[in-house]
Amino acid sequence: MNVVEVTKYGGPEVLVAGTAPDPVAGVGQVVIGVSVADVMSIDAQLRAGWGREWFPGEPPFVPGTGVAGRVLAVGDGVDPAWVGRRVAALVPGGGYAERVVADVATVVVVPDEVPLWSAAAVIQVGPAALSLVAAAGLTRGARVLVTGAGGALGLPIVRLATAAGARVTAAAHGPAKRAAALEAGAAEAVDYSDLAGRFEVVFDGVGGMVGGSAFGLVGPGGRFFAYGVPSGATAMIDPAEAERRGVRVIGMEQVQFAPDEFRRLAELTLRETAAGRLTTQVGLAVPLERAAEAHAALEARELVGKALLLVTAPAVRYREHGGPEVLALEEVPLPQPGPGQVRVAVRAAGVNPIDWKIRYGFRGTPIDGPQGTGFELAGTVDALGPGVTGWRPGDPVYGQVASGAVATYAIADATALTAKPDDLTYEEAAALPVATATARRTLGELGVEKGHTLLIHAVAGGVGLAAAQLALARGASVVGTASERHHDHLRALGVHPVTYGDGLEERLPAPVDRVLDASGRGELELSVKLTGDPAKVVTIADRAGAARLGVRFSTGGDAKDGQDEHVRIPVAEVFPLERAADAHRRSENGHFLGKIVINTEASLPH
Repeated sequence: MNVVEVTKYGGPEVLVAGTAPDPVAGVGQVVIGVSVADVMSIDAQLRAGWGREWFPGEPPFVPGTGVAGRVLAVGDGVDPAWVGRRVAALVPGGGYAERVVADVATVVVVPDEVPLWSAAAVIQVGPAALSLVAAAGLTRGARVLVTGAGGALGLPIVRLATAAGARVTAAAHGPAKRAAALEAGAAEAVDYSDLAGRFEVVFDGVGGMVGGSAFGLVGPGGRFFAYGVPSGATAMIDPAEAERRGVRVIGMEQVQFAPDEFRRLAELTLRETAAGRLTTQVGLAVPLERAAEAHAALEARELVGKALLLVTAPAVRYREHGGPEVLALEEVPLPQPGPGQVRVAVRAAGVNPIDWKIRYGFRGTPIDGPQGTGFELAGTVDALGPGVTGWRPGDPVYGQVASGAVATYAIADATALTAKPDDLTYEEAAALPVATATARRTLGELGVEKGHTLLIHAVAGGVGLAAAQLALARGASVVGTASERHHDHLRALGVHPVTYGDGLEERLPAPVDRVLDASGRGELELSVKLTGDPAKVVTIADRAGAARLGVRFSTGGDAKDGQDEHVRIPVAEVFPLERAADAHRRSENGHFLGKIVINTEASLPH
């Protein structure tokens, strides 16, 4: 299995990707296939050599103490029912790996509505935040100071303390961290240089001189929680001064738990996370092999919230042909870009009829292993393969892929992507690639020119709308069949809409020069009659009819779709990733304006 090791004490560069034997579960243990590993500040400190008096052991070692994933195997004394469960766990070490062993006593089940990345983000800071806030015994209106308020632990403390009725002052370095603390509910946010006032409770997540300054602001009889050491030491406190002022000082013991207590707090954490009441921000999520970047970000003290290491990614796949019910959301290895490719962090993916036709098996080829679905996406460039130029990580893009767009991460040819315009949302951009590429191809095959009258069957669909807009831009007139409820929108585009059904020929406003059939509902014979020539008709939806009547059946074409200022396709409905099957059902039912889109935001760490 792949791991990341601390090869020697030093800077982030001593974290090196390598391999190790697969672990085996012992008595009372489980093997977890890791999807996401948590990165803690203490990981970076131990890597640098801090705390050797408390944490024995020498490099090389695999760091990491919090993970989320799925149970792969169990040891003696563990109920086999654990196998397959989505879980989060506290481990003694070795978390930066594809597989870890954990004592079942520190493993908790992750609710279905909580993404694994979210579970990994809170599995360690959530119990700590709950323990600290409970121990503070906050009353409504209590004045509370949180240092390190923009960090992974500070943000949930701010949220929980605010929910308890306290008035929270958040202290953090940098405007982004202070903004995050205000969003979490803080009444005010200040820089450390501006610390002032009197507080009944101080939660110190920084330590060192900042912690010392914060201690000076605790009022008589107050409580000071000293648990943070990112500065290298706990807060500088004079015990005699604490006694003189009657300040109760609570140290690291408040965030160190026996297995039973950890499990209780972890289960509560995940319930509160599922309800939206306990969250932390994810400021950085990178693949496992880039752990050094996560450590460097922590040490720069600019990271807002949590850093995570990604080992797998959620993707919608199927293993047999059939209806929408064969689609399942699975964790798959994080894809790696090859030469000329980029990895895209997918924000939205379009749904097209070809997706569910392939799922049903219309091509007649048997399934050989799990299959992804979806050909068009919009998102941000996440990683570059060898030889790729012109793109940088973070660039907003959209385009087509070979398959597998309905996932949080997908591989695309670098040349198949287009920069996403600022005036398009990711959902709007994801609706464009297949429809505009198909429309451009079919209009070329038809030879649509200025002065032509083009009839489009199913003009309210994605391809129909794209073809109509492109044809109008060429100077052609466009007539389209569509349900009456879509006619006002079509008229606004410049299309002359007509209803489906018997008598269509009489409802047409003018003779027809070319026909694009995007419907497949038996209109080809009439289309040939209207144009007088099968060569003037193209269908993308009726292969059998095309063969019978000598009409061109159009398929394939270039994946690259340049942005066209004339094309905008309405997003008819948006489904979350876990409801991909419902998105396919909606697409199959038809009778909507524009495109069905799947949004992956809730499953994608930011």
